[in-house]
Amino acid sequence: MIGVDISDQTIKVVQLSDAKPRRLLAHCIHAVGSGVIVNGVVANKEMMKAALQEALVSCRTKSIKKDTVVVSIPETQSFLRVIEMPDMSDDEVDESIRWEIAQHIPFGVESVYIDWQALVHSGHGVAKGKREIQAGAAQKKVVDPLYDVMMELGLDVAAFELESQAIVRALISPELHRKQGVLIVDIGSTATNVIVHDLGASRFTASLQQGVARLATKLAVQDQEKLMQNLHEIPADLLERITPIMEPELDKLVVDIRGVADFYNSIDAEHRVREVILTGGGSNLLGLDEAFLQHFENIHIQRGNPWVNILSSKDSVHPPMNIQESVRYATALGLALRNVIAL
Repeated sequence: MIGVDISDQTIKVVQLSDAKPRRLLAHCIHAVGSGVIVNGVVANKEMMKAALQEALVSCRTKSIKKDTVVVSIPETQSFLRVIEMPDMSDDEVDESIRWEIAQHIPFGVESVYIDWQALVHSGHGVAKGKREIQAGAAQKKVVDPLYDVMMELGLDVAAFELESQAIVRALISPELHRKQGVLIVDIGSTATNVIVHDLGASRFTASLQQGVARLATKLAVQDQEKLMQNLHEIPADLLERITPIMEPELDKLVVDIRGVADFYNSIDAEHRVREVILTGGGSNLLGLDEAFLQHFENIHIQRGNPWVNILSSKDSVHPPMNIQESVRYATALGLALRNVIAL
């Protein structure tokens, strides 16, 4: 399976073997030219096609025409929530879900693709005569041009999937799956995705338009460029130089993330963030842990391990890349795991 994680600035590709133990067959990050993708929407299909083709070649993906591909949809152009609906049959949910989602999404229901699944034994108290539905929606203006590009390249697309779904699949181990209040924070180049995974389901997501590029705007231009090129392993001299400048910006970001957590905590007594998992290239920034410890008191903070559902504790094989580099591939690894596990 091949996972393709697409953002405004990069294409990340991961290919995993089908046979167990799973092996990383290929991986790479390929830069996307300015203006090719704008706010998650393909603005130039021909340039997007060329960029994706170059990425697959540079990653040296094996048997690309025979393997299936799962492609990410950005959180800024999508919606994922757990909503309560009357206890009705699945056929009735199919008919009613569009009108229910229309009350929650910030864009017209006619402009989105919708999918849903029922939650069974979620652990949350559900009102009598109600059932919990995990509903997802993705904007057609994002999916359609991406689909056209994939078809023109002759790729076998298994699915388009929300970033949050892929991240959860990569980072939430069987032990964490049934835990309450796990807050996943994915700090990328252009945005920060916040996901609340609670008792077996992703119940709430938010996308903050504050990524590493915005956090670094007060740095010298050459330091900005060097930082963006080395998020997997930030040079010590660069870290020492930029940390005092970036610490106030990191603090502001964590305050906004705390606001998302507080909103979730306010829903009812059963909703409470109890643990934070950090991922994405921005999680490698020095000073981030201190900011989280200041604003998330008495809450366990840890780095996500994108190999937790690929390499078992019984495997003697070490991860093929260190955690600092691996967190940049969390979404792509989760996409490539789509047919392996279904968290």
